[in-house]
Amino acid sequence: MRGQGPPAAPLIYPETVNDSPDSNRPVTSPSTVDRRSFLGAVGAGLALGYGAAAAQLSNSKPTAGTRRTASTTPKRRAQNLIFMVADGMSAGTLQLADLHLRQTRNRQSHWIDLIQRDNDSSRSVIDTASFNSLVTDSAAASTAWGTGQLVENGRIGESPDRVVRSPLLLRAREAGKATGLVTTTRLTHATPAGLACNVIGGDRNDESLIASQLLNRGFDVLLGGGSRYLAGPCAEAGLVTVSTGDELAAVAAASSRIDWSKRERLIGLFNRSHLSYELDRPATEPSLTAMTRTSLEWLAGAPGGFVVQIEGGRVDHAAHANDAGSLIAEQIAFDDALGAAIEFVTNRDDTLLVVTTDHGNANPGLTDYTRYGIEGFARLEGFTRSFEWIMNGFDRIDRTDPSQIHSVVEAATNISLSRPDLDVLRRWLGGETVDPFLLANRKCGPLGAVLSNFTKVAFMSPNHTADYVELTACGPGSGAFAPMMRIDQIHGVLCEALDLPTEVLL
Repeated sequence: MRGQGPPAAPLIYPETVNDSPDSNRPVTSPSTVDRRSFLGAVGAGLALGYGAAAAQLSNSKPTAGTRRTASTTPKRRAQNLIFMVADGMSAGTLQLADLHLRQTRNRQSHWIDLIQRDNDSSRSVIDTASFNSLVTDSAAASTAWGTGQLVENGRIGESPDRVVRSPLLLRAREAGKATGLVTTTRLTHATPAGLACNVIGGDRNDESLIASQLLNRGFDVLLGGGSRYLAGPCAEAGLVTVSTGDELAAVAAASSRIDWSKRERLIGLFNRSHLSYELDRPATEPSLTAMTRTSLEWLAGAPGGFVVQIEGGRVDHAAHANDAGSLIAEQIAFDDALGAAIEFVTNRDDTLLVVTTDHGNANPGLTDYTRYGIEGFARLEGFTRSFEWIMNGFDRIDRTDPSQIHSVVEAATNISLSRPDLDVLRRWLGGETVDPFLLANRKCGPLGAVLSNFTKVAFMSPNHTADYVELTACGPGSGAFAPMMRIDQIHGVLCEALDLPTEVLL
C-alpha cells in the first residue's frame, strides 16, 4: 500500500495561465521545491521514484499534437462557468456507465461524446493529492479548486498556514456574477462547501456554520439536500423556497416570466440529509437533470453572467458502499445532467463548461474476460434498489436467518444467493471479519464482494484512491487546461477564464 505522506520530490506539472509571481503559490519549475515537500519523504525508494519521474517530465519536450500551453493560448473570457463534479468517480466508474449506456440505450455517454470533440474540447489528467496525503478527501479537493491552495484533508477554505482566502464562488458574486450550488448530497457537505465557504479553525463537519455562510453570503441558487441544517434559516430569510420536484418544476416554468432584477434567491431542499439514491428516488425528489436545467434557466438572465457548481455527490457514496448497481445509476444520472448542460452551452460562445471529479473511489471494474463477464454485467440491469435500501432491510429481519437475508437481497437485485454466499453475509452481519483485507469489511464491502461473483464488477476497497482523474472542458478558456495538472491548478484556469482575481484574503 502507498504511504500516507506526500513525496519528497513531487511531479512537476505545466504551469497554468494564472500562476502569477505575486501569488503565495510557488511557480513550479524543475528547480522549485513544492510546499508539500517539507513534510518529508515517505521513504528513500518512493522519493527516488518520484524524483526520477519529476526529472523526466520537466525535461520532456512538447510533441506534435500536444495541447497549446498557457503561453500560446489566446486569452478568451467566459461570461459564465458551469463546473460539474461527479464526486468520487474513478476511471472505471466512467467506463462502466458508458458501457451500460451502450448496452441499454444504444448510445455512449455524454462525457465520452465531449471527450471526442477534438476541435472543441480539452482533456486533462488531474493529480488529486492533498497537502498532507496522496489520497485526498472531498473537502481538500474542493478547497483546492475553490482557492488555488493545497490544504489538509478535512479542511474547508483554510490553508495549512491558517491563511483564509476568499473562495471562488464568493469572489464571483462580489464581481457581480450570479452564483449557485446544485448537489445530490446535503448542500452543507464538503464539495459544495469547498467552493463557497470557510471553516476557520474547524473542519468539514461543522455543517451548521457552513449552512449559515451559504445563506449569509447571498448565493442565488441552492438546490439539494440538507434541510436539517438549512430549513429554519431559509424560512427566516424570506427566500423563494421549494421542497418537492413538482414545486421546483413550477418555479422553473415561471422563471422565464420574471425579470432578473426582480428574481429572489431560489432555495430547494428536498431531503433532510442527502437526496435518495437514484434507484430509490421517490417522486417527490427532483432528478439532478431537473435541478441542473432549473438552475441554468434561473441564472441565465444575470447581466453579469453566472458561476454554478453541479455535483453528482452520491456517485461517491455508492463507490464507498461498493454498490455497483447504484454506482452506475448515479453516474448515468450525472451524465444525463451533463447532457442538459451541453444543451445549454451549444451554440453559445460565452460559457465555459468543465466536467471533472475530486478523486477516485474504490476503483471498480468489470473483471471477467470470459463470456461470464458479459452475462454478469447484464445482471446489473436487474438491480432495482440500493445497498442503503438493503441495509435498512437487514435492520428489520433476523440477521441470523439466511433465508431472510436472501429475501432482502433478492428483492433488491433479482439475484439468488448460494448457501456459501449467505453464510458470509450472516457472519459479517454478526460482526465477524470475513475478508482478510481489513478495509474491505467496512461499510458494505462484503455485500459488494458477494454480488461481484454474479455481476463480475469488483472493487479494490471502500475508500478514496490516489489514482489520477479525468477533466474535460469546452468553451472560452478551456484551451488553458494542460494535459496534466495538480488539482489546485484548476483554480487558476477558472479565474483567468472569468477574469477574476486569483487570490483574495478574508
